[in-house]
Amino acid sequence: MKIAPITNNESERLKALYRYRIMDTDFEQEFDDLIKLASHICETPISLMSLVAEDKQWFKAKVGLEPRETPREQAFCAHAIHKPELFIVEDATKDERFHDNPLVTGNPDIRFYAGMPLTTPDGFSLGTLCVIDKRPRDLSEAQKTALKTLASQVIAQLELRLKLETIAHENRKATEKNQAIVESIRYAKRIQRAMLPATDEVHKLFSDFFVFNQPRDIIGGDFYWISEVKGKKIVVVADCTGHGVPGALMGMLGNTLLRDVVDKKQVTNPEKILTYLDVEISKVLHQEENNNNDGMDMTVVCIDDQAQTLTFAGAHHKMVYVQAGATYIVSGDRCGVGGNSKKEQGAEFTSYSIDFSEEEEQPIFYLFSDGFRDQFGGKENKKYSLGKLIKTLQHIHQKPGNVQQRLLKDELTEWMSIAGESQIDDVLLLGFCPKSPQVQKAKIVQEREVVKTA
Repeated sequence: MKIAPITNNESERLKALYRYRIMDTDFEQEFDDLIKLASHICETPISLMSLVAEDKQWFKAKVGLEPRETPREQAFCAHAIHKPELFIVEDATKDERFHDNPLVTGNPDIRFYAGMPLTTPDGFSLGTLCVIDKRPRDLSEAQKTALKTLASQVIAQLELRLKLETIAHENRKATEKNQAIVESIRYAKRIQRAMLPATDEVHKLFSDFFVFNQPRDIIGGDFYWISEVKGKKIVVVADCTGHGVPGALMGMLGNTLLRDVVDKKQVTNPEKILTYLDVEISKVLHQEENNNNDGMDMTVVCIDDQAQTLTFAGAHHKMVYVQAGATYIVSGDRCGVGGNSKKEQGAEFTSYSIDFSEEEEQPIFYLFSDGFRDQFGGKENKKYSLGKLIKTLQHIHQKPGNVQQRLLKDELTEWMSIAGESQIDDVLLLGFCPKSPQVQKAKIVQEREVVKTA
């Protein structure tokens, strides 16, 4: 018996074999069917899908043979894998390489062997698809062609298996990365929420207040900001370029600049606040030097409770307020802050003042981004529209702020569900009633009494 020599590329061949991760696995229908077909076409009692490892040949699929493996030195397939062509032994008893092989002299009494190497696309022979008979014989040309074709199908199945495993592995990696990203964004949401005004503190600044803030994604580009300086209250509602993370980053920039201009520099004029943000955003993003046009649409109002006045300035934003049963719309300038939009249009930010000192009933003011009014829905699947939003606010304006917030949320949810739409933009709508002078005086007296007692 002649033992087959080790292949010239044995190390690389074994690497190719093990990359398919098929050695010592269970039987699989795909390979079993191909082996059965080979045995049927070639009219042989034995057929095998044999893989040649370091010290054994192992059968992934088999017909007519009991063992699952044999030593490599006895393997006919170890001879067959040296060339990528059909290897035939018509009568093993007359072949000096096999006549005294235990597989010939004993069970399974091999006489005829035909093995087609299972050659990978990169040229490595993993083993063979072979048929075996207990009598000397040969194959017809049609049977030889069929055996070659079936061997190709075995390789195709192995390649498909490998690709599916690779895809599954990549999907697992992508899922893990996505989970990590989502967790990071959720943590960013905590930071973004922490930067918003504390609700309890905000309610102390107004006779009534509510905010409906519903980002499209986990985090959003709409934000509101409230501060009190020089006895005046500054309220800001902003809609930043982009959604999700990009919008949130712009929001953080807006938050930082507002603290700088209002809290540090003590600027309370809405139009000057907008001008400051416009200039600073352009500087930070180097918009004079590149094509970056990111910015934000913004409403800034300044409330003077003592004078009972409100000053409004808007950058591509409107304000709605209801006073003595009448509804008013105040439009801002037709340009945003940042993105070079103001300079391109040659406009300057302007302000609009409202005096409600003579009114018996305090007005309610609404500041909002375009998310609510632009949301598609309803029976005709159209935008909600500014007109419809104003009618809704007119209808609910006399209710407490927490009730208005709930009604607006329910209204938007129903509007989208009727048309089967999902939210397309961040939604932010803020409403408040200024404090009356009597409330302010009572607060001042109370504070003085606390100081006097102390």
